[in-house]
Amino acid sequence: MQIAKAMQQAIEQAESGQNDSAAEQFNSLLLKYPEDAQVQYNAGIFFSQSGEHIKAADCFLKAAELMPTDINFKLRGCLECFQVGGGQVMNSDFLAYDIGYLVKAETILKQILETQEHAEARDLLNRINQHSLKNRLAFRFMDGDLDYCRQTLARKKELTNLDQRVMGFLNLLDSGEYLFKKGHFTVILKDDLPQGNKQGFLERIRNMVLGK
Repeated sequence: MQIAKAMQQAIEQAESGQNDSAAEQFNSLLLKYPEDAQVQYNAGIFFSQSGEHIKAADCFLKAAELMPTDINFKLRGCLECFQVGGGQVMNSDFLAYDIGYLVKAETILKQILETQEHAEARDLLNRINQHSLKNRLAFRFMDGDLDYCRQTLARKKELTNLDQRVMGFLNLLDSGEYLFKKGHFTVILKDDLPQGNKQGFLERIRNMVLGK
């Protein structure tokens, strides 16, 4: 009962435009009740509407994990994963962050379609496949084929958002301060280097490339 009351309060705050209070309430609920599927789902809706798509995707995926029989949870999670992967499926100009979420969505959708035919799941899977074909370079980066990425970028006349992120990652790797981790669409600052706490021009460029 306490969860329902707190969640209703958070929803009402969000609906009345009190986004800071709603965010604080949802974050508190997530900390207190991380295993409650409804908390995860409603927090996901709030974060999605607030433009925090990575948080939203993680909440929806957690809700689907907690209630694996609820296809709606899975589909909403896949939609948000597509958004994070750069699909722009929700009429947003949100730029791509992590195509690893496309892989997550693809896996979940295939699992749904193995048990039943579902038009929405089929349509979204087709969208993801089309998007992935247009952004092979990003997947080759995740696979660790960095030489191929460098050569391809040098030849391409037009770069997608994901291509530009790959180029940014490669530049950070060439600086000698970052490491590549296979299977991840990012680079990692070396442990023995101090993390900058000033927002100078170079630091802002790095944060933009890394999606921070």
